[in-house]
Amino acid sequence: MRVTDRMTFDRAAREGGQARARLDRAVAQASSGVRVVHPGDDPAAAARIAAERVTVARMDAIATATGRASDELAAVDAALGEVATGLARAQELATRYASAPYDAAQRASGAREVRGILASAVASLGVKVGGRYLLGGFRDGAPPFDAGGAYQGDAGVREVEIAPGVRQPAAVRADVAIAGAGGGVDVLATLGALAAALEANDPEAVRATLSPLARGTDQLASARGAAGAAMATLDAATRAGAAARDAARGAIGELADADPIAAASELALAQRALDAALTATAKGFQLTLLDRLR
Repeated sequence: MRVTDRMTFDRAAREGGQARARLDRAVAQASSGVRVVHPGDDPAAAARIAAERVTVARMDAIATATGRASDELAAVDAALGEVATGLARAQELATRYASAPYDAAQRASGAREVRGILASAVASLGVKVGGRYLLGGFRDGAPPFDAGGAYQGDAGVREVEIAPGVRQPAAVRADVAIAGAGGGVDVLATLGALAAALEANDPEAVRATLSPLARGTDQLASARGAAGAAMATLDAATRAGAAARDAARGAIGELADADPIAAASELALAQRALDAALTATAKGFQLTLLDRLR
Protein backbone atom coordinates (compact mmCIF):
# COMPACT_ATOMS: atom_id res chain seq x y z
CA MET A 1 0.00 0.00 0.00
CA ARG A 2 1.42 3.38 -1.04
CA VAL A 3 1.67 5.90 1.77
CA THR A 4 0.60 9.26 0.40
CA ASP A 5 1.46 12.69 1.75
CA ARG A 6 -2.17 13.07 2.77
CA MET A 7 -2.07 9.89 4.84
CA THR A 8 1.17 11.00 6.47
CA PHE A 9 -0.33 14.37 7.30
CA ASP A 10 -3.52 12.82 8.69
CA ARG A 11 -1.66 10.39 10.87
CA ALA A 12 0.64 13.11 12.14
CA ALA A 13 -2.31 15.37 12.91
CA ARG A 14 -4.12 12.54 14.71
CA GLU A 15 -1.15 11.47 16.79
CA GLY A 16 -0.19 15.05 17.54
CA GLY A 17 -3.74 15.84 18.61
CA GLN A 18 -3.84 12.84 20.90
CA ALA A 19 -0.51 13.81 22.43
CA ARG A 20 -1.67 17.40 22.94
CA ALA A 21 -4.95 16.27 24.51
CA ARG A 22 -3.01 14.02 26.87
CA LEU A 23 -0.76 16.94 27.79
CA ASP A 24 -3.78 19.21 28.37
CA ARG A 25 -5.28 16.64 30.73
CA ALA A 26 -1.98 16.24 32.55
CA VAL A 27 -1.57 20.00 32.93
CA ALA A 28 -5.14 20.32 34.24
CA GLN A 29 -4.62 17.55 36.80
CA ALA A 30 -1.26 18.86 37.96
CA SER A 31 -2.49 22.44 38.32
CA SER A 32 -5.94 21.77 39.86
CA GLY A 33 -5.16 18.60 41.79
CA VAL A 34 -8.41 17.09 40.48
CA ARG A 35 -8.39 13.84 38.54
CA VAL A 36 -12.09 13.41 37.78
CA VAL A 37 -13.85 16.52 36.51
CA HIS A 38 -16.23 15.05 33.95
CA PRO A 39 -17.85 11.58 33.96
CA GLY A 40 -15.80 10.69 30.91
CA ASP A 41 -12.56 11.10 32.88
CA ASP A 42 -13.37 7.92 34.84
CA PRO A 43 -16.99 6.71 34.55
CA ALA A 44 -16.79 4.26 37.45
CA ALA A 45 -15.17 6.79 39.78
CA ALA A 46 -17.63 9.49 38.69
CA ALA A 47 -20.58 7.23 39.60
CA ARG A 48 -19.12 6.54 43.03
CA ILE A 49 -18.41 10.25 43.57
CA ALA A 50 -22.04 11.06 42.77
CA ALA A 51 -23.23 8.45 45.28
CA GLU A 52 -20.86 9.74 47.98
CA ARG A 53 -22.06 13.30 47.42
CA VAL A 54 -25.62 12.13 48.03
CA THR A 55 -24.40 10.56 51.27
CA VAL A 56 -22.71 13.80 52.32
CA ALA A 57 -25.90 15.79 51.71
CA ARG A 58 -28.03 13.23 53.59
CA MET A 59 -25.68 13.10 56.57
CA ASP A 60 -25.45 16.89 56.68
CA ALA A 61 -29.25 17.10 56.84
CA ILE A 62 -29.43 14.43 59.56
CA ALA A 63 -26.70 16.09 61.63
CA THR A 64 -28.48 19.44 61.38
CA ALA A 65 -31.82 17.92 62.41
CA THR A 66 -30.44 15.86 65.31
CA GLY A 67 -28.38 18.78 66.59
CA ARG A 68 -31.42 21.07 66.55
CA ALA A 69 -33.60 18.43 68.23
CA SER A 70 -31.00 17.91 70.97
CA ASP A 71 -30.88 21.66 71.62
CA GLU A 72 -34.66 21.76 71.86
CA LEU A 73 -34.71 18.88 74.33
CA ALA A 74 -32.08 20.66 76.41
CA ALA A 75 -34.37 23.70 76.54
CA VAL A 76 -37.30 21.47 77.56
CA ASP A 77 -35.22 19.80 80.26
CA ALA A 78 -34.25 23.21 81.65
CA ALA A 79 -37.93 24.21 81.73
CA LEU A 80 -38.92 20.99 83.51
CA GLY A 81 -36.08 21.56 85.97
CA GLU A 82 -37.53 24.97 86.84
CA VAL A 83 -40.94 23.39 87.40
CA ALA A 84 -39.37 20.67 89.56
CA THR A 85 -37.67 23.31 91.69
CA GLY A 86 -40.98 25.10 92.20
CA LEU A 87 -42.71 21.84 92.99
CA ALA A 88 -40.13 21.03 95.66
CA ARG A 89 -40.79 24.41 97.27
CA ALA A 90 -44.54 23.77 97.12
CA GLN A 91 -44.00 20.46 98.93
CA GLU A 92 -42.12 22.27 101.68
CA LEU A 93 -44.97 24.75 102.06
CA ALA A 94 -47.60 21.99 102.04
CA THR A 95 -45.71 20.03 104.68
CA ARG A 96 -45.38 23.12 106.85
CA TYR A 97 -48.94 24.41 106.60
CA ALA A 98 -50.59 20.97 106.90
CA SER A 99 -49.97 21.14 110.66
CA ALA A 100 -52.24 22.97 113.10
CA PRO A 101 -50.09 25.77 114.60
CA TYR A 102 -50.43 28.10 111.59
CA ASP A 103 -53.24 30.63 111.28
CA ALA A 104 -55.20 31.91 108.30
CA ALA A 105 -52.89 34.85 107.65
CA GLN A 106 -49.82 32.61 107.53
CA ARG A 107 -51.52 30.15 105.20
CA ALA A 108 -52.69 33.04 103.00
CA SER A 109 -49.05 34.12 102.70
CA GLY A 110 -48.16 30.56 101.68
CA ALA A 111 -51.01 30.58 99.17
CA ARG A 112 -49.61 33.68 97.51
CA GLU A 113 -46.24 31.98 97.16
CA VAL A 114 -47.84 28.87 95.68
CA ARG A 115 -49.78 31.02 93.21
CA GLY A 116 -46.47 32.54 92.19
CA ILE A 117 -44.97 29.07 91.76
CA LEU A 118 -47.91 28.09 89.57
CA ALA A 119 -47.56 31.21 87.39
CA SER A 120 -43.82 30.66 87.10
CA ALA A 121 -44.36 27.01 86.10
CA VAL A 122 -46.84 27.98 83.38
CA ALA A 123 -44.34 30.55 82.06
CA SER A 124 -41.48 28.02 82.10
CA LEU A 125 -43.56 25.45 80.26
CA GLY A 126 -44.14 27.98 77.50
CA VAL A 127 -40.55 27.39 76.34
CA LYS A 128 -40.06 27.81 72.61
CA VAL A 129 -37.22 27.74 70.09
CA GLY A 130 -37.35 29.47 66.74
CA GLY A 131 -40.90 30.65 67.33
CA ARG A 132 -42.18 27.11 67.99
CA TYR A 133 -43.55 26.06 71.39
CA LEU A 134 -41.91 22.80 72.42
CA LEU A 135 -44.37 21.32 74.90
CA GLY A 136 -47.66 21.45 73.03
CA GLY A 137 -47.19 18.39 70.84
CA PHE A 138 -48.01 19.21 67.24
CA ARG A 139 -49.92 22.33 68.35
CA ASP A 140 -46.77 24.39 68.52
CA GLY A 141 -48.13 27.79 67.51
CA ALA A 142 -49.53 28.78 70.92
CA PRO A 143 -48.54 28.30 74.59
CA PRO A 144 -49.20 24.72 75.74
CA PHE A 145 -50.86 25.79 79.02
CA ASP A 146 -53.32 28.56 79.75
CA ALA A 147 -52.93 30.92 82.71
CA GLY A 148 -54.82 28.51 84.97
CA GLY A 149 -52.58 25.58 84.04
CA ALA A 150 -54.96 23.71 81.71
CA TYR A 151 -53.21 21.88 78.87
CA GLN A 152 -53.96 23.29 75.41
CA GLY A 153 -51.77 21.04 73.27
CA ASP A 154 -52.20 17.54 71.86
CA ALA A 155 -50.54 14.15 72.29
CA GLY A 156 -48.29 14.46 69.23
CA VAL A 157 -44.63 13.51 69.54
CA ARG A 158 -42.15 14.99 67.09
CA GLU A 159 -39.63 12.52 65.65
CA VAL A 160 -36.32 13.11 63.92
CA GLU A 161 -34.30 10.93 61.55
CA ILE A 162 -31.11 9.85 63.33
CA ALA A 163 -29.82 7.59 60.53
CA PRO A 164 -31.13 6.78 57.05
CA GLY A 165 -34.57 5.28 57.65
CA VAL A 166 -34.26 5.32 61.48
CA ARG A 167 -36.38 7.76 63.51
CA GLN A 168 -36.20 8.76 67.17
CA PRO A 169 -38.80 10.53 69.35
CA ALA A 170 -37.44 13.98 70.12
CA ALA A 171 -40.03 15.59 72.38
CA VAL A 172 -41.55 15.35 75.86
CA ARG A 173 -45.27 14.74 76.16
CA ALA A 174 -46.35 17.51 78.49
CA ASP A 175 -49.85 16.07 78.58
CA VAL A 176 -48.30 13.08 80.39
CA ALA A 177 -45.41 14.71 82.29
CA ILE A 178 -47.36 17.72 83.51
CA ALA A 179 -51.09 17.20 82.93
CA GLY A 180 -51.03 13.54 84.02
CA ALA A 181 -52.64 11.92 80.97
CA GLY A 182 -52.85 8.15 81.28
CA GLY A 183 -53.36 7.99 85.02
CA GLY A 184 -50.72 10.39 86.30
CA VAL A 185 -50.93 13.54 88.40
CA ASP A 186 -51.95 16.92 87.01
CA VAL A 187 -49.04 18.87 88.49
CA LEU A 188 -50.39 22.35 87.82
CA ALA A 189 -53.89 21.46 89.02
CA THR A 190 -52.33 20.12 92.22
CA LEU A 191 -50.53 23.43 92.75
CA GLY A 192 -53.83 25.20 92.23
CA ALA A 193 -55.52 22.89 94.75
CA LEU A 194 -52.77 23.58 97.29
CA ALA A 195 -53.14 27.33 96.84
CA ALA A 196 -56.93 27.07 97.27
CA ALA A 197 -56.55 24.92 100.41
CA LEU A 198 -54.14 27.46 101.92
CA GLU A 199 -56.48 30.32 101.05
CA ALA A 200 -59.32 28.43 102.75
CA ASN A 201 -57.12 27.84 105.82
CA ASP A 202 -57.90 24.13 105.52
CA PRO A 203 -55.06 21.97 106.93
CA GLU A 204 -56.75 18.71 105.88
CA ALA A 205 -57.06 19.87 102.26
CA VAL A 206 -53.43 21.03 102.36
CA ARG A 207 -52.40 17.59 103.69
CA ALA A 208 -54.31 15.92 100.86
CA THR A 209 -52.00 17.55 98.30
CA LEU A 210 -48.83 16.02 99.75
CA SER A 211 -49.15 12.65 98.00
CA PRO A 212 -50.02 14.16 94.58
CA LEU A 213 -47.11 16.59 94.92
CA ALA A 214 -44.73 13.69 95.63
CA ARG A 215 -46.09 11.71 92.70
CA GLY A 216 -45.81 14.78 90.51
CA THR A 217 -42.16 15.13 91.49
CA ASP A 218 -41.51 11.52 90.45
CA GLN A 219 -43.44 12.12 87.26
CA LEU A 220 -41.26 15.10 86.36
CA ALA A 221 -38.09 13.16 87.21
CA SER A 222 -39.18 10.36 84.88
CA ALA A 223 -39.85 12.82 82.06
CA ARG A 224 -36.49 14.47 82.52
CA GLY A 225 -34.79 11.08 82.53
CA ALA A 226 -36.45 10.19 79.24
CA ALA A 227 -35.45 13.57 77.80
CA GLY A 228 -31.85 12.98 78.88
CA ALA A 229 -31.79 9.54 77.27
CA ALA A 230 -33.21 10.99 74.06
CA MET A 231 -30.58 13.75 74.07
CA ALA A 232 -27.83 11.16 74.49
CA THR A 233 -29.20 9.19 71.52
CA LEU A 234 -29.43 12.33 69.40
CA ASP A 235 -25.93 13.44 70.32
CA ALA A 236 -24.57 9.99 69.45
CA ALA A 237 -26.45 10.14 66.14
CA THR A 238 -24.99 13.58 65.42
CA ARG A 239 -21.47 12.27 66.00
CA ALA A 240 -22.10 9.14 63.91
CA GLY A 241 -23.61 11.22 61.11
CA ALA A 242 -20.65 13.58 61.14
CA ALA A 243 -18.26 10.62 60.97
CA ALA A 244 -20.17 9.11 58.03
CA ARG A 245 -20.23 12.48 56.28
CA ASP A 246 -16.48 12.93 56.77
CA ALA A 247 -15.84 9.40 55.50
CA ALA A 248 -17.89 10.14 52.37
CA ARG A 249 -15.97 13.35 51.83
CA GLY A 250 -12.72 11.44 52.21
CA ALA A 251 -13.88 8.89 49.64
CA ILE A 252 -14.74 11.70 47.22
CA GLY A 253 -11.27 13.12 47.70
CA GLU A 254 -9.61 9.77 47.08
CA LEU A 255 -11.68 9.21 43.93
CA ALA A 256 -11.52 12.70 42.50
CA ASP A 257 -8.20 14.11 43.62
CA ALA A 258 -5.06 13.50 41.62
CA ASP A 259 -2.00 12.03 43.28
CA PRO A 260 0.64 14.82 43.15
CA ILE A 261 3.52 12.49 42.28
CA ALA A 262 1.53 10.57 39.69
CA ALA A 263 0.23 13.81 38.21
CA ALA A 264 3.75 15.23 37.92
CA SER A 265 5.00 12.04 36.32
CA GLU A 266 2.11 11.99 33.85
CA LEU A 267 2.79 15.64 32.98
CA ALA A 268 6.41 14.86 32.20
CA LEU A 269 5.47 11.80 30.15
CA ALA A 270 2.77 13.70 28.26
CA GLN A 271 5.21 16.49 27.45
CA ARG A 272 7.77 13.99 26.14
CA ALA A 273 5.08 12.20 24.15
CA LEU A 274 4.03 15.45 22.50
CA ASP A 275 7.64 16.39 21.78
CA ALA A 276 8.22 12.97 20.23
CA ALA A 277 5.08 13.25 18.10
CA LEU A 278 6.07 16.67 16.83
CA THR A 279 9.62 15.51 16.12
CA ALA A 280 8.40 12.44 14.25
CA THR A 281 5.96 14.53 12.25
CA ALA A 282 8.66 17.03 11.34
CA LYS A 283 11.05 14.28 10.22
CA GLY A 284 8.32 12.61 8.20
CA PHE A 285 7.59 15.78 6.26
CA GLN A 286 11.30 16.41 5.75
CA LEU A 287 11.67 12.98 4.18
CA THR A 288 8.64 13.55 2.01
CA LEU A 289 10.06 16.85 0.83
CA LEU A 290 13.45 15.28 0.04
CA ASP A 291 11.73 12.57 -2.00
CA ARG A 292 10.02 15.26 -4.07
CA LEU A 293 13.29 17.13 -4.63
CA ARG A 294 15.21 14.10 -5.94
